[in-house]
Amino acid sequence: MKKTLLALAVGAAFAAPAAYADVTISGAINMGIEYVNVNEGDDPANDGNGTVGNFGISNNYSNITISSLEDLGGGLKLDFALQVQLAPSNAGTDLSNRNSHIGLVSDSWGGIWYGTNEHIYERYLYQIDPLDGAAGLGGNLQIMGQPGGQVFGLYAPGESGYSFYRRDGQSLWYDSPNFGGFTFGAVWQMDFNAEGELGCDCNPMMFQLGGKYSSTSMPLELWAAYAYRKDQLGLTAAGLGTGDGSTDQGIHFGAAWTLGDIKIFGGYEMLEYELDGAGFGDYEQWERDAWYVGMKWNVASGYFGAQYIMAMEADCDEVGTSVGCDDTGAQMIGLGYYHTLSKQTQVYVVGSWLDNDDNATYGLAGIGNDNMNFAGTRAYGVGVGIKHSF
Repeated sequence: MKKTLLALAVGAAFAAPAAYADVTISGAINMGIEYVNVNEGDDPANDGNGTVGNFGISNNYSNITISSLEDLGGGLKLDFALQVQLAPSNAGTDLSNRNSHIGLVSDSWGGIWYGTNEHIYERYLYQIDPLDGAAGLGGNLQIMGQPGGQVFGLYAPGESGYSFYRRDGQSLWYDSPNFGGFTFGAVWQMDFNAEGELGCDCNPMMFQLGGKYSSTSMPLELWAAYAYRKDQLGLTAAGLGTGDGSTDQGIHFGAAWTLGDIKIFGGYEMLEYELDGAGFGDYEQWERDAWYVGMKWNVASGYFGAQYIMAMEADCDEVGTSVGCDDTGAQMIGLGYYHTLSKQTQVYVVGSWLDNDDNATYGLAGIGNDNMNFAGTRAYGVGVGIKHSF
């Protein structure tokens, strides 16, 4: 009897805090076994390495999220999320922050949050990606949102960053409610690095704007987004120069049409990087356009996805030389099939092929490879895996 009463008392003590908050634990484990093959490319720094093949286990976007949505009355809710990224394939790997934020949400005027998140420019790209939201191999993040280089060129305090396909901290953002199929949003990344941690007299900041229309009378979707980054030194991060300030801009727009079980889509992107105070041999301007087409076909057992992406040769200005930026384009194909086992579990097979021009440095996502970002590489990869959401 005493043991039973003690157990009840202990249980009540631990259960009591749950009465004050409605907390949800969710997330996903998305792991795959991948093989990636990369040739040595045309960069002299990589001579003699030959063709490299790698097997590895990818973690993709595996994560755990703790969230809470509290009704404050009058149509107002408090929205909180703490999301950490997992690397279950690697021993001793620390957890890292992913999308974590707090904010207020209303059915009538939308929501406003602050913290860390994938913002509207990136969201419009991965939401249309047919290969599981650009989780890894074959995703549009292999070319879109960057001038060529390592996937996810992050920006953090004291660091430069070239990618528009990335998660941003120190952010305040707004997302609208749905107005007859039209939604829009905006984000501002605060000037949190004004003391010159980047080695220059910089005042880095960022803002983004975007809108999407999903017709209620026809199977049509339209979207467009604009991103502006000040003093985040994109060309420096890409290894194309050093300076004391910068202006980087991205524009992305697209459309999709659904025919029965098949959605076909296409889009276009324009990136422009400008570097202030560039020295001899540095690039003070770099412009790159890219376009994509693809489809997603829903079948009874799951869905097929396919896309083709072309990054066109850049236009650039280099200080004091005439090297230029010829042969900096690339193309890729991504293919995948996702088989539904249950509402929470899928198995998949995905493949990717990428061909860089002689001076381009785009790379595959998924498992890493040391030769992946040398100029002129041609690469392919294939992966099989399991995705379980909870």
